[in-house]
Amino acid sequence: FDDVAGGTGDNFEINYLDPNFELPSELKVALGVTYLTSNDYTLTADLLYTESKDSAMVMRGDLEQVGTVPGGYPDYDSVREPTFVLTNSGQKAESKTLSFGVAKDHPDLGIDWTAGYTYNDATDVQPMTSSVAFSNYQNRAFFDPQEDIVSTSNYNIRHRLTLAGNWRKPLGNNMDLTVSLYGSTNSGRPFSRTVAGNPIYNFTPFLEGENVLPPGRERNDLEGSWWGKVDMRVNLDFPGLSPEHRGSVFLVVDNLTNLLNDDWGVLKQHNFPRTVELGTQESRIGDASRYEIRFGASYDF
Repeated sequence: FDDVAGGTGDNFEINYLDPNFELPSELKVALGVTYLTSNDYTLTADLLYTESKDSAMVMRGDLEQVGTVPGGYPDYDSVREPTFVLTNSGQKAESKTLSFGVAKDHPDLGIDWTAGYTYNDATDVQPMTSSVAFSNYQNRAFFDPQEDIVSTSNYNIRHRLTLAGNWRKPLGNNMDLTVSLYGSTNSGRPFSRTVAGNPIYNFTPFLEGENVLPPGRERNDLEGSWWGKVDMRVNLDFPGLSPEHRGSVFLVVDNLTNLLNDDWGVLKQHNFPRTVELGTQESRIGDASRYEIRFGASYDF
């Protein structure tokens, strides 16, 4: 309290709200079509469009541009007490999602299946990945730390393919066996190629990491490696001790692909905040890249 009263706030702990701050909002438009063919294929198509207005963003409240440095980078000077301000973007970020699906039931074989494809193109002004102003300001890539521009979202998955199927087999005595498979593959998470260190800004010690984009590059203009896996569930339903009772036992294998082969189903991506210097390799993500087997039982009465 004494530091703030004396105008000597420390470590950018002073945060304030723009007096003209507007509540962010989004316009969403959704359109879906379902068509059943003469041979019982179900075809679906969906379009979702989102447009943001007054997106929230964190800026430094004390900086003024005093010139440029080699490469065209802006040069700033801190002319007031160092602060962070929560304010609004003047840009409109958009998200466009288009998905297609096809499904078919084969009752004579006890099989049903569904396949789908989704394309997504999402943008934002700041990813807002953290819980405090300083981290939100720092954990992103930029050419100008005070810029208000739209770039590919940190969360965008451009392509995703899915396939799910079930096989059901009556075993007699009111027992049923169901085997389910679910497979998916998707393109990688976006990331940014940045320069080493902090060669341009002299107004803060907190932007000395992998933040700064080379001239001509945009935030999240690169994509990581594709990833795919298959999951399996085996379920056996059986009658209970009374006619209204029902029991089941099940086996679930998460990432069956990795169980079959150590090199399959492995997710590799760049670590948070996905600002990557040249030569940095993707890391193996442990939990997603290993198989897991679960057994269970239930009894309903």
